[in-house]
Amino acid sequence: MQKTWLKKESNDKLVIFALGWACTPAAVAHIRVPAHDVLCLCDYREPEPLVPAEFCMYKKITLFAWSFGVWAAERVAETLPLTRAIALNGTPFPISDSFGMRARIVEHMIKNLARVGMEPFNKKAYGGEGRVPAGEFAERSLDENIEELRFLTRRAQEESREIIRWDKAFIASRDEIFPPENMSAYWQTRGLGTPLDSPHYPFAVPALVLNELPE
Repeated sequence: MQKTWLKKESNDKLVIFALGWACTPAAVAHIRVPAHDVLCLCDYREPEPLVPAEFCMYKKITLFAWSFGVWAAERVAETLPLTRAIALNGTPFPISDSFGMRARIVEHMIKNLARVGMEPFNKKAYGGEGRVPAGEFAERSLDENIEELRFLTRRAQEESREIIRWDKAFIASRDEIFPPENMSAYWQTRGLGTPLDSPHYPFAVPALVLNELPE
């Protein structure tokens, strides 16, 4: 698992971004969070639980988990004393015909990634042709992405669970990766589900994050 400090200035409040599959920290580097340290998590091929003792200096910890990052956060952040936990366009059951992405669709994607590359996925994730921020977000190698997706798909089907007490769950109406109806079906069981006018990628407008920070 890759852990990257986007900001570490001895603040007493922390934001953790648990990003989705194939991401790099560049996906949220444009979000300036005042008076907070900022830690970014991605590449979950070897999940590494966060140790509470390493975060004891923080009075408030806010988690933003996006896409597959919701599943990953249930494994790596479950023991942290979270002040607030926000899920964005994902569920703890990411490979599920009822609550996540359909398994057959993900398996089809894995088989085709080597041939078609990341462009078809990126267009869907960012909202269509012309909306992918060309050159703005660093990319990992295609082999790494395929390896990570195979790992996540296998593990998610073997051991999905719900541990974290989520405070809010955003569901993008234009999400072409996680079916909105499946996300709604899951989050309704937890009494959550806030509509969001967005494609799968939710961080284009930093205010979405800034407005959810605890006082």
